[in-house]
Amino acid sequence: MTDPTPSSSRLLKISGVFARWLTRLVLGLGVVFALAWGALHVWIVPRIGDFRPQLESAASRALGVPVRMGTVTARSAGWIPSFELGDVALLDPQGREALHLARVLAAVSPRSLWSLGFEQLVIERPALDVRRTADGRILVAGLDLSGSAGGPDSPARDWFFAQTEVVVRSGTLNWTDEQRDGVTLALTGVDLVVRNSARRHQIRLDATPPDDWGGRFQLAGQFRRPLLSRHPGRWQDWTGQLYADLPRADVSQLRRYADLGVEIRTGRGALRAWVDVGAGQFTGALADLSLNEVSATLGPGLAPLALDDASGRLGWRQLAGGFEFFTQGLQFRTAEGLRWPGGNVFLTYTAGEGRMPAQGELRADRLDLAALTQVADRLPLGTPTHAALSAHPVKGVVDAVQAKWQGRLDALSRYEARGRVSGLAIAGVPSPSVPASTATHPPAGIPGVRGATVDFNLTQAGGTAHLAVADGAIELPGVLEDPLVPLDRLAADVQWQLDGDHIAVQLANVRFANADVDGEARASWKTSDPARSPGHSRFPGVLDLQGTASRANGARVFRYLPLGIPAETRQYVRDAVTQADASGVKFTVRGDLAQVPFVDPRQGEFRISLNVSNATLAYVPAHHQAPGVPAWPPLRQLAGELVFDRAAMFVRGGSARLENSPGVQLSKVETVIANMQHSPTVVVTANALGPLTEMLTMVTTSPLRDTVAPALGQTIATGNADLQLRLALPLHDLNQSRVQGSVTLAGNDVQFSPQSPQLAGVTARLYGGEVRIEGGTRPAANGVEAQTVLRAQGGLTAEGLRAARELEFPSRLAQSASGATTYTAVLTQRRGATDFTLASSLEGMALSLPAPLAKSAELALPLRLAATQLAPAPVTPDGPPVPHDQLQLALGRVAAITYVRDVSGPQARVVRGSIAVGLATDESAPLPDAGVVANVNLDVVDIDAWDRVLSR
Repeated sequence: MTDPTPSSSRLLKISGVFARWLTRLVLGLGVVFALAWGALHVWIVPRIGDFRPQLESAASRALGVPVRMGTVTARSAGWIPSFELGDVALLDPQGREALHLARVLAAVSPRSLWSLGFEQLVIERPALDVRRTADGRILVAGLDLSGSAGGPDSPARDWFFAQTEVVVRSGTLNWTDEQRDGVTLALTGVDLVVRNSARRHQIRLDATPPDDWGGRFQLAGQFRRPLLSRHPGRWQDWTGQLYADLPRADVSQLRRYADLGVEIRTGRGALRAWVDVGAGQFTGALADLSLNEVSATLGPGLAPLALDDASGRLGWRQLAGGFEFFTQGLQFRTAEGLRWPGGNVFLTYTAGEGRMPAQGELRADRLDLAALTQVADRLPLGTPTHAALSAHPVKGVVDAVQAKWQGRLDALSRYEARGRVSGLAIAGVPSPSVPASTATHPPAGIPGVRGATVDFNLTQAGGTAHLAVADGAIELPGVLEDPLVPLDRLAADVQWQLDGDHIAVQLANVRFANADVDGEARASWKTSDPARSPGHSRFPGVLDLQGTASRANGARVFRYLPLGIPAETRQYVRDAVTQADASGVKFTVRGDLAQVPFVDPRQGEFRISLNVSNATLAYVPAHHQAPGVPAWPPLRQLAGELVFDRAAMFVRGGSARLENSPGVQLSKVETVIANMQHSPTVVVTANALGPLTEMLTMVTTSPLRDTVAPALGQTIATGNADLQLRLALPLHDLNQSRVQGSVTLAGNDVQFSPQSPQLAGVTARLYGGEVRIEGGTRPAANGVEAQTVLRAQGGLTAEGLRAARELEFPSRLAQSASGATTYTAVLTQRRGATDFTLASSLEGMALSLPAPLAKSAELALPLRLAATQLAPAPVTPDGPPVPHDQLQLALGRVAAITYVRDVSGPQARVVRGSIAVGLATDESAPLPDAGVVANVNLDVVDIDAWDRVLSR
């Protein structure tokens, strides 16, 4: 066995000594406590009345004011004795009674006696008058409890908040604030419980306000003070939370007794609030409210905010150099009927300090922008925000948004935001007007949109967004004459970049549709270089737009022509294209928008092309016509390509019909306006095929009636005609219009009336050559019968004769002819009978026919053709008279043919005739009474060659 070491023995001895002394100390304290507790119950309690002077002196020292006690009685029941104080009075400095308490119950304990206080203090039915003076002192029943020399400490407060428990029952409290309007607030049924421990204070107040305030309310608080604090009543050191429950209150009354930072005029309902306190200052608040008929002014210079009802939760917290604000389930309805849907908002803001910029963060959902815009001028949002919302009225709901920023709100240095907005509507803003003397282009405004859903992600350097519009619209002020464009649907992916003053935007996957068009596009836009732009400005910018449309209403093209195109041009397109079904639409706009429509190809490109069908084109709209002048007949059922190319407009490759001329078919229709900006002239070219009578009607009912129509006004025509027409119509002066054309007549009958005027200088193109026509109707005079005489002089070509299939035999002979020759013709009409003669030398035309009709171009071979209408005669001796005509053809001395025909039937029938070929001068072939005789004197006749010619 090993002996303990000397050090271990010493430690055991010291521990034993310490234990003995500790035991003796505890026993000693127990003896002292027992003696004190015994003295309290045996000696002090029965003789408490004898200690009244000592109690008054101790209370006066504790409260700092003179205290007088009428009676002091003790009750000892159990371990904790209690006392009843009667007629307790607190005196003011002048010795007058400031507060009288009829009955006070107090319980003591050794702990409370050690601090010269009470374990419990109960005050029944007190009447307290509490006043804040104009200089900020707090007077309770006339006693100044503000502390000494204006400091934060007060002996009375320290004593009060050192008591273990203070209870006030059924009291009355009158609060008067001389720093406000001095109106007294009277509270009845005041129940107060204050519980204090070493470092904690619990307070609860229940009271009933006046009827105009509302119902009974509750205030409660839990606070703690610093560990080393020696003054329990120094509330400036307290930290904790204050709770208020007002189940039925008129919150407008609060402005009379508390500085809320806002002016509440009206507001009734329920309110619960939790207020955080730090070092005696409000550091945060949380409020649940359900109010009706609220009217409040939230800042100087703001209009009152009027709400029919408001409910939800509001929160605020003070941060170092900033604040935090949030709402949960906040709903309200404005006096105008607009409802806030109950969104949540979380906002933090920290002011800048030194090199550290101001910064903030916002998280929100279900924000009704329309409600926010409507009440924005009543919220303390700052002048820049008010100006922005006033200039850009906004509607829609922010489904979700997260944003962070640095810098002042009117000059952000960095920011980022992402979120989603549905039902977005932003009103477009027209650009400020520019004096006409300085404006080079209609100024574009700020675009707007309606019915949009936007998913966005943006920073100070740019961003992306997906835009979708359903049953909405876009607004383009300063771009289109009618800036609001309705849309059934629109979708686009948008991307943009910001670099100082330079802005660039790209749009991809653009799809759009409305009543006028259905298509897709892509585009890019950027600000212009002011040094190079003709407008010397960054706006309207440089655009590169390309798109197509599968369906379009051609009559609405004018609706989408930009304001850069003159108003007269847009009006012309509107009135000219009145109906059109369009497909295959293509459009391109590329260049600085200050130069639209890019007349100089170096400036850019502006082109719209569309295939139209069932279109109506009034190439000379009614507003260009002089009053009383008939309109140019519009083109109906037009089919072709309609193109706007820079300042030009044209229709090409089209077919159409003329209004009021259903039988006339137009082909190869081309309508061209080479420059719609300067002295626009409409040039219309077309081939027309149809009844000649309809063509004559068109002429006589058009603006040509005062020129050509008088010559044709009483003309009767039958058969079809082929018309090649060219109109040149200066829109600024239609009196300078020019008409050119050529008519091919096939099997026609033309009749002139006696009223038809004389023709002079009329030219036409017939059988490949130009012809000049003169003459007209000569009325009866001086015994001379009325007659119509037309004289024609011109030329024809072998090619023109070959193309005239209606001439039959001459056309077949022309297959062996070449060259051209001249002719003269006379048409005479008298007593309903028509005579016709034609004469030509055939010089200049070569005939490659069998003998005897072969000739070279240099040789002359006089040709004379005469058609004379004869008097009716019977075909048989006993038959009725029938109409006859006589045809005579003489070809030099080579041949002469005479036929008399019966023209009473649908086909003319030769009754008698004579044929003379190759006869000498003294020879002839007399016309027989019936039948046809021939006298031919030729050495050789090549029957096979003539058969080949005639069989063509």
